[in-house]
Amino acid sequence: MPPAKCPFLHRCNKYTDLTLRIDRLVEGNAAKDRRIAALEAENATLKAAQTGSPSNPADVRIFGSSTPSSLIPIKENSTEEARRRKGGQPEGHEGHGRKAVADEDVDETVELERPTTCPLCGGALVNPHSRERIVFDVVPARHVKRKYVVWRAWCPACGEWHEVAPPGVMPRFAFSNNLIAQVLVDHMKSGIPLGTLARRAGVKKSALHAMEHRIAEMLEGGIDRILEEFRAAPVKHADETKWPCDGKSGYAWGFFSPTVSIYRFRGTRGSEVPVDVFGPGPHLGVLVVDRYAGYSSSWLGPMQYCLEHYKRNVGDLLEANPKNADYQKCIPPFLGLLREAMKLRSSCDGEKYNGESRRIRDETLTLVESPVRDGKLKGYFDLMKEKRHRFFQWVEHPEVEAENNLAERRIRPIVTARKVCFCSQSEKGLKTREALMTVIDTLSLRNEDVVAKLIDVLNELGRDPERNVSDLLWGKTDKP
Repeated sequence: MPPAKCPFLHRCNKYTDLTLRIDRLVEGNAAKDRRIAALEAENATLKAAQTGSPSNPADVRIFGSSTPSSLIPIKENSTEEARRRKGGQPEGHEGHGRKAVADEDVDETVELERPTTCPLCGGALVNPHSRERIVFDVVPARHVKRKYVVWRAWCPACGEWHEVAPPGVMPRFAFSNNLIAQVLVDHMKSGIPLGTLARRAGVKKSALHAMEHRIAEMLEGGIDRILEEFRAAPVKHADETKWPCDGKSGYAWGFFSPTVSIYRFRGTRGSEVPVDVFGPGPHLGVLVVDRYAGYSSSWLGPMQYCLEHYKRNVGDLLEANPKNADYQKCIPPFLGLLREAMKLRSSCDGEKYNGESRRIRDETLTLVESPVRDGKLKGYFDLMKEKRHRFFQWVEHPEVEAENNLAERRIRPIVTARKVCFCSQSEKGLKTREALMTVIDTLSLRNEDVVAKLIDVLNELGRDPERNVSDLLWGKTDKP
């Protein structure tokens, strides 16, 4: 405080209050400056985590080794050796040429005009002979507005009007079954936006939305049978990913077997969703999943944890702290054993598989029993020791995969659709997508041409709406 000009100024209450107020303002400004500096440092750290450091921008990944390439905005340039590397067979390999096409697989044979004169000098050509050349072609898709002249006639005997229905068109539908099947497969299976399909077909997008709702109501009766097949499957897979609805967070669940795909679109990630799909216990078969707790509380049977997810988690420790002595000693051989386990089904079978699987299991358990100081690594090792019955189902059951790649591949189209279709806009839209994706994806697992199969089903339903949808989709069953 500067010296007072007046000897009695320090006794003035007003002067004292102003001096204290100035001191408080100075302290407040200093605190704000410190807060601004802290926020700037935090902002720089977050920016570095998203874009990477200038020296090595690809090192920093938001989700570690699980970070998808779309979330790595700046990637490290490839090396000169990588750019020179050529794909395919090694240099000098003669190759196998084009694969021959059998005569019964040829769709159309076209005989070209036989040449008689030389195109260069105009002279006559002699000794004509032919050769065959296989060419793969495509018929360009185009929309056709077809007008049907429908004749009606009166029956005096039964007192009703009768008319001939247009072929391949269901009652009260403006779209042919060919168009409906192609649009559904392109939208639900290939992830093409509905707006693109509407422009291609020359119709309104809202009309295709209404069509999908009606078809979903017609086909949802066939889901119960494949749900029973899924529950009886000896090996099952499950996974989930985000799927918002009308601006609210939600999840898309996938439950899979080699011949069945069951989808559920719900606004929750709670265990009530898998509980509804798995049904009441006891549950049959082995469930292969990641370590999400929602499956542990809903599945009442043996379970196999995905070793690929586990390998990424342990590998991230070494990548984040490569100088840690425990990490250097234990993690590389541990990851090597996990890789061997995941490749075992494709490399051997029979007695060789049994011997190799037990060897890998024993060496892995011996490694996790080794003493380590690091708490994080010890936590992962303790998890495998405590839950060993969920890490080694593949040892005694060769049909069980050690990873969850089947579910990852099946659910990937949903991730693609989420990026281009902006998810669902209503609860009705969720139910429609759920039914259509379940039916179409399962049909694609059982039929080489899913569009042709779907056309046949729609044609039968058009002729007789009371037909059993399950029998049309999956074939007749011996059950009464």
